[in-house]
Amino acid sequence: MGSHNDSNEHKPHDHILSNKLGLKVLIALLILTVITIIASRIDFGALNFPIAMLIASVKALMVVLIFMGLKYDDNENRVIFFSSFVFVAIFILLTAADIFTRGDFQVKGNFLMQAQSSTKFKKPWISSPEILAHGKKIYTEQCVICHGANGFGDGVAAAALNPKPRNFHEDAGWKNGRSASRIFGTLLTGLGSMPSFKETLPSSDDRWAVTQYILTLDPTKPLDDTEADLKKVGFDPAKGDYGKDEAADVVKRKIPIDFAIDRYLGK
Repeated sequence: MGSHNDSNEHKPHDHILSNKLGLKVLIALLILTVITIIASRIDFGALNFPIAMLIASVKALMVVLIFMGLKYDDNENRVIFFSSFVFVAIFILLTAADIFTRGDFQVKGNFLMQAQSSTKFKKPWISSPEILAHGKKIYTEQCVICHGANGFGDGVAAAALNPKPRNFHEDAGWKNGRSASRIFGTLLTGLGSMPSFKETLPSSDDRWAVTQYILTLDPTKPLDDTEADLKKVGFDPAKGDYGKDEAADVVKRKIPIDFAIDRYLGK
């Protein structure tokens, strides 16, 4: 008889949550929800994501422990449950290690901050042998896949794009205009099937260089830039402000592999 009672004591049993405890947890969850809304309206900089995850984790933990009864479960089940988070953390760390060491995204130093320094090209909207040589190199690495080696819009990914990549040898149809500042602006914002190159080419030197090289593919004289045109893309010649180079802390960034594969496969 005694052994029978002992065995019953070790059998799992249902726990009935009291109304008082349930109400306390509900109020706590509502308070945390209000905190979440308030925090979303405040810019904490690099702490935005950690703060949001901390609040969400506390809420989730309260639901799991109280409403799902993990607090009253066996120790073995609690160990199994929480160990799953360890494996998730390992997966995230391994994934992050791949993302930040792969060939198309290599960052030196703190990747949450962008260092800035003055651009090395003075008046980069004006062509020079130095800037053209740099631009040709970048064009070969970044633009050939869509626009083709000679700029006719016949790259290997062109067939999958709609609208088709720009044929740089044609004078007509330049939606943003055919001048150095307007092509530079298009690289910043993207156009049609072409994405923005603000992150892919974070250096203003690189963007100006590829702009100048693109203009050489058609011998027709490009449109002249006005001071207002240059101000639209962040340059003020009257003040000697030739802009900033956002890539001082960036080792190298190439066109994203995923984007290139999608364009090649027609996605």
